[in-house]
Amino acid sequence: MSHKGKIAIAFFMVLTLVATLCLSCAEEEEGGKVTITIGEMTDLTGPGSPAVLSGHYCLEDMVRYYNEEGLVPGVEFKLISWDTKFDPSREVPGYDWLRGRGADLVISVIPQSGIILKPFADKEKFPLVSLSTDPAMLESPGWLFSPSNTTAAMMKTLLKWISENHWDYSKGVPKIGLYGWTEAATHQMEKAMEEYCQAHSDNFGWVDGFFAPMGTMTVGGEIEKLKDCNYVCVPGFPFAQFITEFRARGYEAAFIDAGVAGPYVGFFVDRCGWEVLDGLLTAQPTLWWNESTIMVNQAKEVLHRYRPEQAEEVMYAGNGYVGMWTELAATFEILQNAIAQVGAENFNNQAFYDAAVKYKTAGPLWEGHPEWGFTQTKRYLIDHIVVYEFSAEAEDLVQVSDDWLPLVLE
Repeated sequence: MSHKGKIAIAFFMVLTLVATLCLSCAEEEEGGKVTITIGEMTDLTGPGSPAVLSGHYCLEDMVRYYNEEGLVPGVEFKLISWDTKFDPSREVPGYDWLRGRGADLVISVIPQSGIILKPFADKEKFPLVSLSTDPAMLESPGWLFSPSNTTAAMMKTLLKWISENHWDYSKGVPKIGLYGWTEAATHQMEKAMEEYCQAHSDNFGWVDGFFAPMGTMTVGGEIEKLKDCNYVCVPGFPFAQFITEFRARGYEAAFIDAGVAGPYVGFFVDRCGWEVLDGLLTAQPTLWWNESTIMVNQAKEVLHRYRPEQAEEVMYAGNGYVGMWTELAATFEILQNAIAQVGAENFNNQAFYDAAVKYKTAGPLWEGHPEWGFTQTKRYLIDHIVVYEFSAEAEDLVQVSDDWLPLVLE
């Protein structure tokens, strides 16, 4: 090979190395600011969109708030979004699309996103933040971090609270069952309920879990199978149709939920009305709009600042915005800590990882919350829940647990 040929190959290899490094580091803008790009995986138009669209607004507003307030000097955050349409086949193409457009971090919303993408994030050592948590994401601690907790743990904690505070055991052992669409989060909730009932047979009698394909809206047969239950769980979108028909047939079970009903409140009220929803118990990992804390008040202020014409509609929709504000506050604090540690121009995958595994909630923003954190082996953040009840009298959610309840993990 000629001397010129060798030089050309060496030059090409240098260019390739530089290009590779640029893919994993933040970009520098004109004016000295460094651009850090956040990729979002969410359902903007599919069946999950009624619950998560306000969360999309929240992420947009968090990025704008950090940029306008200059909360990370020398950094400009940029958001790019991919619509999963709640279609599992769009997860990996979306992840590749976001990374190909320079995402330094991917934030996913739907549980299936984190489950599907975790192996890719771990293999490529790329930070993935999942705002929904599934036990499958936690089995081998890697590059996925969830600033929430699992519906399984929330359900077990709710059942413990019900046994101690809600059910009158002079009526005997309550029967409990579930109906839902066939998808990962609902199957995990059913597994948690069955496990808890089997381990606490003096407290609950497990009837069964019944499933239908995604999008099924006929529920007559499943209602008859669960009509004698004292407690019934129907996660997410199918709940409105189920409870309306269940009540119309004169059945009286109390309905329960773990972390799913909160973002759907407006949809449920529009479909069912408060009288039908009255008494529904829901375990939530974040606080409701009617709580007076710095975190909730900040979410309200930012929402009204950037979306004055939408604010009431977003709040009416449920806690998608305020709940996500809490989880994103933790995510952006990790970004702040990482950048403070290495400098904006040196921010990369490893910097986020190193800051995340040491992160603890602290400071005035977290007043009224327990202290939470990640570790080298712990990949969910929130260790507690609050129990709320749908109240027809208040036409609102009312907190019925005396305080934050520590998660029941077994």
